[in-house]
Amino acid sequence: MLITASLCGTALAFYYLKEQYDYRIQRVPPGPTSIPFIGNVLSIDYKSPHLTMIELAKKYGDIFSLKVGSQRVVILNNAHLIREAYRGMHISHRPDFFSMQYLVGEKGFLTCKDEHKWQLHTAICKQAIRVMNSSNLWEKIHKEAMELVSVIDERGGKPFDPQFDLYIASLNIICNLVFGERYHNKDPELSEILDYSEEIIKVISPVHPVNAFPWLRHFPNKWFNALFRAKGKRDRILTKKYIEHVANFKEDNVTDMLYALLASTKEAVDSNNSDALDVLTPEHVITNMWLIFFAGTDTMANTLQWSLLYMAVFQKKQSKLQDELDNTLGKDGRVSLENKRKLPYLQAVIWEILRYCSLSVLGVPHAAAIDTHVSGYFIPKGTQVMANFWAIHHNEQYWDEPHEFMPERFLTPEGTYAFERLPFLHALLNGTEAVYGTDDRTSRTSGTPRDPPTKVYF
Repeated sequence: MLITASLCGTALAFYYLKEQYDYRIQRVPPGPTSIPFIGNVLSIDYKSPHLTMIELAKKYGDIFSLKVGSQRVVILNNAHLIREAYRGMHISHRPDFFSMQYLVGEKGFLTCKDEHKWQLHTAICKQAIRVMNSSNLWEKIHKEAMELVSVIDERGGKPFDPQFDLYIASLNIICNLVFGERYHNKDPELSEILDYSEEIIKVISPVHPVNAFPWLRHFPNKWFNALFRAKGKRDRILTKKYIEHVANFKEDNVTDMLYALLASTKEAVDSNNSDALDVLTPEHVITNMWLIFFAGTDTMANTLQWSLLYMAVFQKKQSKLQDELDNTLGKDGRVSLENKRKLPYLQAVIWEILRYCSLSVLGVPHAAAIDTHVSGYFIPKGTQVMANFWAIHHNEQYWDEPHEFMPERFLTPEGTYAFERLPFLHALLNGTEAVYGTDDRTSRTSGTPRDPPTKVYF
């Protein structure tokens, strides 16, 4: 008993000495003292992790570190630090989360660590996107937007929760672009996609037990079992789509991203390009197809939900936006990329929605590709790095009245748009004219149709 206690005490002392060595000698970013095996997980508010990071930054500075399980995570809390950290390739990798390694491995453009293969992935995916842009992309988006308008119109002006409808619309846009299909609400395959997507979303977080304590996979538990089932469903559905596309592939009829990737595969075979073929195996194509599907659907749906909420809450902004649409496009006008410069307030509203909600509050996790330094602090190779975008988007140093919803901050005094770059998400407004409101008796959205199916007022 005494020997066991002595060994535990020695191990504990060594752990804390090593942590102090990291902070004081190696100069890793400072942070709170951690607990062996679990790190600082008990100190994080998982419902609002960005607020936890802001409080820690007040004590340790805008760059600090903590441990999630045994993994050190560096948090950046201002724009200068993020620019310094992300400007080159030194912190360009993705962390070795168990969930992403299990779901993607090295076969996806998002997680590939080989620089040459990553460049090939990027070039091939860019080519596929160019093909999609030339194959009536905006018509597909417009059609799905009109389907969404029709679904809302069917509510008959009664209060309803738009979450499911917005998710289905977003999912169908991505499905149409990636493999040229859309689903009806009662399609059994859609139910499977929703099931596996929900399970994957739950475990994809860096602080989820699946990623914080990957050794738990060796023991029976619900988290890993759910992940294993979700991957099985995903692979079965996407493999089926791949086989169908291979069987129906025609070089002169490339209408979606999967066909575009198959065209790239044929081109690589014809030219005997072994490097390209290495990243165009069926497994690579299916994995990249899922990455675009997964990242696009959830992001788009959540952005639309926040957009509905803010337009419902901020009535004056809603009216001003509607006036711009009516005055510029007319009552039956259609929003498109061709007339985006005529709609500066619409662009400003979109940017302000993205700033105000900070959709991904801690961004997409990065990892150090090599031993490097940020602001004088040592970042060992493999260390996870995250940016607190919520802190930046609500920092009084960068924004006037950051906690107010003010699209005007993105306009010049003359009323023109202050930035040239516009998010892709605005395309979802194609063909619709929307004014949003709320029912005082419920937090849900209520809708009143006018001239369906081209216009819907909320």
